[in-house]
Amino acid sequence: MRTLFCGIDIGTTNLKVALVDGGEGRALWVDAVATPRVSDGSGPVTDLDALLAHIEEMIVRGWRQVGKGTPIAAICAAGIGEDGVGLDSGLRPTGHALPWFDMRASREAGELQAGNGHDEEAGISIDPTRTAAKWLWLDRHRPAEIRNARHWVAVTDYPAVAWTGGPFMSETLAVRTACYSLAKRAFIPDLLAAAHAPALPPVLAAGSVVGTVARGAIRSAGAADGETLVVAGGHDHPVAASAILSGNDACRVDSLGTANLIYAEAPHGALARRSPWLAFGTPVRGGPGLACLGVFEFAAALKRFGVDRASLAGTLALPHMPGSPSPYVPRADLADRPVPERTALESCSLHARAMLAAIAGAGGAAGPLYATGGWARSSALVELRASVFGETIRTVDEPELTAFGAALLASEGAKRSFAERMAMTGAVIEPRREWVERYAELFTSMYGS
Repeated sequence: MRTLFCGIDIGTTNLKVALVDGGEGRALWVDAVATPRVSDGSGPVTDLDALLAHIEEMIVRGWRQVGKGTPIAAICAAGIGEDGVGLDSGLRPTGHALPWFDMRASREAGELQAGNGHDEEAGISIDPTRTAAKWLWLDRHRPAEIRNARHWVAVTDYPAVAWTGGPFMSETLAVRTACYSLAKRAFIPDLLAAAHAPALPPVLAAGSVVGTVARGAIRSAGAADGETLVVAGGHDHPVAASAILSGNDACRVDSLGTANLIYAEAPHGALARRSPWLAFGTPVRGGPGLACLGVFEFAAALKRFGVDRASLAGTLALPHMPGSPSPYVPRADLADRPVPERTALESCSLHARAMLAAIAGAGGAAGPLYATGGWARSSALVELRASVFGETIRTVDEPELTAFGAALLASEGAKRSFAERMAMTGAVIEPRREWVERYAELFTSMYGS
């Protein structure tokens, strides 16, 4: 029986592929390359054909090393949330994809949000990063890309669409358009009309089978065949969290990358009175309840604080954070001048504590807290955050958790989950007790109780 599952992570900075042995629940092969970009004269954009070619090359290369001649059982992709592209009647891209961090749709976002009566229902506000704003900008500035589109799909879902010939959108990516009703689990017609949205495909929860591999380089190379399942994935941070939640759905996850995203699910969460610290979404695997997402641009805040990245790398390599709590810490969302390195990290961590408090207030799970992502490899930083939060943090050793989580979803779609066989190893990092009280005082003075 086939046991090889493929997980793909289409990230802002890097593109990653993991091939996981389902019988053992461990990654056999992982690789990462820079996410391919081209310029459209105004900024970096994504060429979907180039992206697909990179993904296929990586899958075939890894399969030739560890596949033992047996085609992959199932494939799933996770990745960036808001990026998308129009497809013509032949499922060919009508243009390049604007990345989520592109701010050219700022005017359109302001217009849409000013008239937005569905902010609470969508669980997320319209800002320049959202797909809704990009749709309106494209309609005004590159109308052919919208008007020639017979379907709109997320960049993360595009490989699955290309392989199966079946357009769809993963549900956690539909949420990131800012036009998806969390109450009705359907797109909101008023917002789609205001954004001049193109036709949208069916929405699928993560783990749903899209189809089988009918075409593409992975099929012709033998890495996939007509029985290889293609499974819906979704938004990268929640998919990474889902690997942890598969063992305990009450866990909370502090994902530390370019962006810091804190994730937890609220089985009985309510949309009313959403905290400004949070966005809401659907649980990764679908079903009732809400996902609570606290999102903060961690790397950007450190840059605004004037932190030198080379110096910071040296500090983060230490076993413990040097120094003691700062006498004064500014709020990270108001950062406007240089501060000492430790102070900047404290500020960002106190902001994260505010997001955790908002999740608790929204009915989010209150189970063990896990730290993941590249920055979580620093025991010094995790110890500082544990001290700021006033609680134990567990780390996860799996270096590419999003790709691994996508592979887990692939196995679930194939009805052969390896969740019970995987080992989530890592460290248990306790707060520094002599720091906890001081950070509690700082948090209260900055954010209230």
